[in-house]
Amino acid sequence: MIRWVLVGLVVASTIGWSQDEIPTVRMIRAYGGNNESLPPIVMMDKDVDKNVGSEFATIEFDLTAQTIPNVYARITHCKADWSPDDNGFLTDVTNRSSIVDWTLAPERSKYYRYRGKMQIPNPQTSLRFSGNWLVTLHDLNTDAVLGQTRIFAVQKRAAMSLAFMTDFYEPVKRVSSIAYTIEATVTEPTGDLLTNNLHTVTFYRNNRWNEPFIVSERASWDVNPRGIGSAIVGILNGGKVFRVSRLPAQNEYRILDLSDQSRYPFTGQPVRMPLSDLRRNGMFYERSDDGALVTTMISGYSDEYVPVEILLDPAPGGPSEDDVFVVGSFNQWKPDKSWMMYFDEELRLYRCRQWLRRGRHNYLYATGRLSADADQILDLTYEEFEGNTASASNSFVAFAYYRELDYGGYDGIVAVTASNIYTSGR
Repeated sequence: MIRWVLVGLVVASTIGWSQDEIPTVRMIRAYGGNNESLPPIVMMDKDVDKNVGSEFATIEFDLTAQTIPNVYARITHCKADWSPDDNGFLTDVTNRSSIVDWTLAPERSKYYRYRGKMQIPNPQTSLRFSGNWLVTLHDLNTDAVLGQTRIFAVQKRAAMSLAFMTDFYEPVKRVSSIAYTIEATVTEPTGDLLTNNLHTVTFYRNNRWNEPFIVSERASWDVNPRGIGSAIVGILNGGKVFRVSRLPAQNEYRILDLSDQSRYPFTGQPVRMPLSDLRRNGMFYERSDDGALVTTMISGYSDEYVPVEILLDPAPGGPSEDDVFVVGSFNQWKPDKSWMMYFDEELRLYRCRQWLRRGRHNYLYATGRLSADADQILDLTYEEFEGNTASASNSFVAFAYYRELDYGGYDGIVAVTASNIYTSGR
């Protein structure tokens, strides 16, 4: 595999690159350090919890372009709810980087040509403040936005533990109603941080960074999906307790392993799944990878995208009244209309054709409704084809936000932890 490291600009005119042609990002993701299974959490102290945080985050993106593209990443500090900070001390437009480690796709690859990797922080850009950081990839020639992803920076000043309790909610469909109530307890030896400035804890299902569940003194009442409760319980046993309730437990993730080239050969034509997936109601047969895409078993020669036809059998019960989407590590758990399945009346199956990167993917089937302009998916839920079970091993990551008063004030992250129902209380 051919490899380059570029610092700064590639001179476009010398390599025949048309400035009017904008590269297309096929996939962008973020993870911790060099481990694609770790969350993209940067610990700003030297004392790094290797189970949760890393010394840097890796931004990885695959593009199609005629030649090595000129790109840069700009990082923007955000509030706990991911709205960009309007604080002039934090919005440094020069906080960007073009240090990219490029690799060339295999010769037979048709879906992407170059893979870029960028570490943050690096010699060009820094994380001066803890909190949420939005990473936006731009085309250098046109400044067009190519893709976005999210990372976190933690200045650890407190400890936090999670306690899971089984609960119930009212599902719309006739499925199991198992849910979680999760309490995050933030502790700090002196108690100085346990004030109103410690205002928010945000919960995420690991690797699903676009689905925050927010418990906050400052958020609006409808910040979370309908039916999910939140409360700040108060100070108990020397810690401040934040509770999120009636979270649908969902199911263990399905697994699509594209590492087997005999089952999923590259022919240039869509390869149909050997068997269609079936409707589940909290049942599963094997443990997943906590929502991550795992590619460590893939050699450089076969590190490509394969056109796959995904099949879902809706029986018993028949097709859904809503739109059906396939959601997983292949679309960063954030589907758009291209991931909507269509129901084949002849086969009586849902079908979706997509290019998927070789590796071991985690995914689920969801239902929802496309908005009028088809730009947004409304009321996305996983209950109809997946059900719920408290036996799933999927973990949650929680971040505690403190309103720092320096530099005009910002939401900094002072504690982070990860746990699932099997490690509850740690």
